[in-house]
Amino acid sequence: MKTFTANETKQNFGQVLDSARTAPVTITKHGRPEFILTSREDYDNLTRSKFDLLRSEVRKGFDAFDRGDISSQSVAEIAAEAIRKHNKKTEA
Repeated sequence: MKTFTANETKQNFGQVLDSARTAPVTITKHGRPEFILTSREDYDNLTRSKFDLLRSEVRKGFDAFDRGDISSQSVAEIAAEAIRKHNKKTEA
């Protein structure tokens, strides 16, 4: 993944955009990675995969409820677990 400083991004915005068309680009500020710039296609795919995961987890919850398998987990705990599962999949 290419990395640009915030200043380099400002001075070479066209080059940064060209790079982001083919692969995500990291933009640093004060030496720390602060932003990821990615193509619209990559963003749409990421958003779609998150939505699909959420829909799957919600469906599992409704199926469990229909079976009478009621959990003591809160909605926040269930959502956090779904996000952790998603993050593990995307890191692999």
